[in-house]
This record gives sequence, C-alpha cells and structure tokens, in this order.
Amino acid sequence: MFNLVGRRYLFLIISLIVIIPGTISLLVKGLNVGIDFKSGSTVELRPSTNITTKQMTTFLQPLHLENLQILTGTNASLKGPAVVWLRFNTQIDQNVTTYLIDTLHKQYGSQLTVLVDDLTINNTKISVLNITNFQAGAIPTPADIQKVLNKIPNTTDLSKTSATPTAVPTTAVKQATATTTAKGTSTPAATATTQPKATATAGKGTPTVVATAKPTPSVPTIPVHVVEARAGNTTETVSLLTSTEVNSDKIPIIKSAIFQGNGSYTYVTSNASVSPSVASETTLRAFLAVLAASVCILLYVWFSFRKVAKPWRYGACAIIALLHDVLVVLGIFSILGWLLDVQVDTLFITAILTVVGFSVHDTIVVFDRIRENMQRRTSETFDQVVNASLVQTMARSLNTSLTVIFTLTALTLFGGLSIRTFTLALLVGIISGTYSSIFNASMLLVIWEKGELGFNRLRRGRTPDGRDARELVASRR
Repeated sequence: MFNLVGRRYLFLIISLIVIIPGTISLLVKGLNVGIDFKSGSTVELRPSTNITTKQMTTFLQPLHLENLQILTGTNASLKGPAVVWLRFNTQIDQNVTTYLIDTLHKQYGSQLTVLVDDLTINNTKISVLNITNFQAGAIPTPADIQKVLNKIPNTTDLSKTSATPTAVPTTAVKQATATTTAKGTSTPAATATTQPKATATAGKGTPTVVATAKPTPSVPTIPVHVVEARAGNTTETVSLLTSTEVNSDKIPIIKSAIFQGNGSYTYVTSNASVSPSVASETTLRAFLAVLAASVCILLYVWFSFRKVAKPWRYGACAIIALLHDVLVVLGIFSILGWLLDVQVDTLFITAILTVVGFSVHDTIVVFDRIRENMQRRTSETFDQVVNASLVQTMARSLNTSLTVIFTLTALTLFGGLSIRTFTLALLVGIISGTYSSIFNASMLLVIWEKGELGFNRLRRGRTPDGRDARELVASRR
C-alpha cells in the first residue's frame, strides 16, 4: 500500500511552491479586474465586414479609450444580410427621419428597427441608417430598399439652422390720425397699411409710431439621396471593454473611426455601462458571497461529522483546503493579468464559487471514508486509517475530476473568447481542488491529530500515536 500520509510534508511544500508566487503577485499587482469591478463600459458591435483585433485597436487608438480590451466572437442568430446600412450624402433632419421610418415600416412591417447615426467623415457630417429585424424569410436586398426610398424629401441644412434669424410675422397695422381743421373740429380717419411708417409733424396733430413688418427668411434645404446601400456579410461580433464611459454621444465617434479605418459600417447590439458605485458594490457582494459560502460549508461539515471526536477539525481542514484552491486561482489569474492582460469579471466569481463547491465535495468524500474506517479499523493508528482511506478513494476522485478536466480543457482551447476566462478559472480550480482534497485536507487532519507543527496544545486526551485515549480505554474494556 502507498504510504501517502508519510509524505505529507512533501505534498504541503508542493502546495506552498504553487501558492507563494501567486500570492506575492496578488499582493503587489492585484487582479486585472474588468468593468464589473470598476467603472466602465462594454459595447458589442456587429460590423458589416470582418475586422481583426489588431485593426480595431489601430482604428480606436486616437480615441484614447482607457484600458481598452477588444474581443471578437460570432452571433449566428443575427445573419449577415439581416443588417442593412444606408449612407446618405448629408445629415438629415427629423422630418426626413420620420419619412424614412414611416416608409420602411409601411413597406416591410412595423416590427422593423430603424436607427439613424450621425457620423463625421473627413470633417463632414453625414447620416447612416441602420435597418434590422426584417420578417423571417423576407429580407430585401439593399437595392430593393433603395428603390423604396427613391423620393426622399429635402432636408434642412442643419449646419446653418443655428444661425437662422427669427422671422417677424407680417401684420396689418391700423393707424388712427387726427386732422385739425380751422374751425377747431377734428375728423378721425382710420387706415390700414402693410408698411406703416412713424411720422411726426410739428404743430400739427400728434406723432404716431407704427411697426414695420419684415419678410420671413427661408431656411436653406439640401436634396437627400442614398450614396451607398450595403448589407452585412459576416456574423462576427466585436466587443469593446473599456474603463471610459461610453454614452450615446461617444457611439457615433467610435463608428466614425471604424468607418474611416476600413469603410466598415457597425451596428450596436448592446451597450452596458457600470458606474463606480455599482462596481464597488459588486466587489463587496463578491467577497461576501465567498465568505458566506465558506461559513456555511464549515457549519455543514461540522454537523455532518458531529459523531466523530472534534468534528470542527474536519470543517476547519476543509476550509483550509478551500482557501488553498481560491488562492491558487487568484494567484494564477493575478500573474496572467499583468503578463497576458487577462481580465476577470463577474463570471470569475461564479467560477470561484463553483470551485469552492467542487473542492469541498471531494474533501467530504475522503473525510466520510475516514469516518467509516475509524469504526472498522480500531486496531490501527489514525494516520494508518487516513492513508487507507485515501488509497480507497483516490481512484474515484481522479476519475471524477478527469472527466470534468477534459471537458473544460476543450472549452478553454476551442470555446469562445467570452467564456475563456470562466472555463480557465474552473480548469485551474478543479485541478487544485482535486489535489487539495487528497493531499492537503487529509494531511492537515493527520498533522492536527498528531499534534505536529506546534499543535500539541490541542492534543488533550490523545495518545502519542494520535488516537483518542478515552475511546481506546473504552474499547479495551
């Protein structure tokens, strides 16, 4: 039989070798957290053509988006031709926008989504129409849409509307004058004029002030026509993660930069922002979630092993093994953060909690076998019982873990980028959890029971070989 317990310090040293570098990195560098744990935005775009991460980085570099991370993926549910862009020769006003939306809804149904973006191309403002949500199986071609919109009304010149003078309405002004006759009688006369004047005659009558009507100036208009109509030819999505807040005013700037880069139009599928207060609350809740899980596990193990002497030791050893796994995952991701710019998000917390549950599950299986063997192998020492229990459960633990490890390895290598951090955290945690359940938790229990590493003060009522003296005396009777 393998003497695993006899090499317990070797297994603990291996754990320290893995934990110490990551812990140092965690204390010095910390984690490279995503916008879920600090303020920022996540914008997912659907481009009209494929764009590489390197190209996108070059296009957006002049915008100075802080801590920008670009991820590419696919969205097969939104097919390429299902998104159509129309680019106009100028910037359109609200009246033209209303006409376009009403015309498209009348032709293709009210379920259609029509959005207008005002882009700046070569210092010139133009409008681009995004059209999506066509009826299934009835997606028109860009040429068909262009024919439907062949009679677009003129738009006001929006670049000059701010300088347009206010029109003064033309009114008919009634003028009343009094003419003094030689006899001292006066005859009032009422007249209407479109261009009254203010006159004053010295010594005769009274001066009359009247208003002069001004003509209404006309606002310049510009003919509108479609410069280009294009449908998408890809199912690629591009996600932008940045610490900069991306509001509705920033989106057109990003779209303009991409269009000027390679002529690709973009459609925003989602835009989420996280404020600093929400980010700090997320961090606090994540910490409390892990803490609450640890306390509940301790209480559960304590209750489950209540018939064994010192049941809280089993719970404490399970928690130490659990913390070992959490430190391994946090340390490795801290190193990956500054080495490969890997960011962690809320899915990372989900992975940590999953690792916690898996690790404790494996540890309880081993502890339960120890409890059973303590009742059967009463003539053996505690470390012998633990060693036999480990050998009996090792095959089961390894077989269970390997099936999960193979699946997670495939997902990490060939899965999407959006879940790679999650699957990698699970992979590292489950490998660490399998190791700690076999080679850490049980070994710590033996060390504690034997009073090694300064635990002699906790060995009250124990024989030199670690067994309970009262139970030994009772069994001999």
